[in-house]
Amino acid sequence: MRKRLRIESEFLLFVGTLEPRKNLLTLLKSLQQVFRETSLRPQTVIVGGEGWLMSETERFIASSGVADRLRFTGYLQDEDLRALYASCRAFIYPSIYEGFGLPPLEAMACGAPVIAARIPALQEVLDNAAILVDPLDEKSLAQAIVGLLTSNGQRDELRTRGVQRAAKFSWDQTARLTHEVYERLLTKK
Repeated sequence: MRKRLRIESEFLLFVGTLEPRKNLLTLLKSLQQVFRETSLRPQTVIVGGEGWLMSETERFIASSGVADRLRFTGYLQDEDLRALYASCRAFIYPSIYEGFGLPPLEAMACGAPVIAARIPALQEVLDNAAILVDPLDEKSLAQAIVGLLTSNGQRDELRTRGVQRAAKFSWDQTARLTHEVYERLLTKK
């Protein structure tokens, strides 16, 4: 599958619709910093369809020097996506806003170490099974990426915690938690 999609054996993974709230631009700026300050040059696989307001991100890609290390796949079938989750060095999810945060939970269930945004929905879902960073802090995200790429122990620990955390969620549990979020929102009105 990786050969078919032209994906290297060691890669970072991002999954989501390409739109501002998923915060791909911050990830790309963090990668630029990693490239500039270290010898690391991980391929980054970006899975998902193009959404809206991508012109700033496209301009950044064209001028940043990271384009040759990016692989855009578009949407993928679940089978291919699971294979990517299971084989990536790290799953990166710097989303600014989420209702629940299913992609990082899916990644953890497949054994991927996760770096995600420190926002309420993701903090609740991921707990201590992921590295959480300020979604607008490019430097912190870059440091987290370097840490995971250079520390087998940290990756292994996050894999273990992630699988354990993901096992606590089922579709029934997900529906219950989603219902609780809606109830909290409705009672605030």
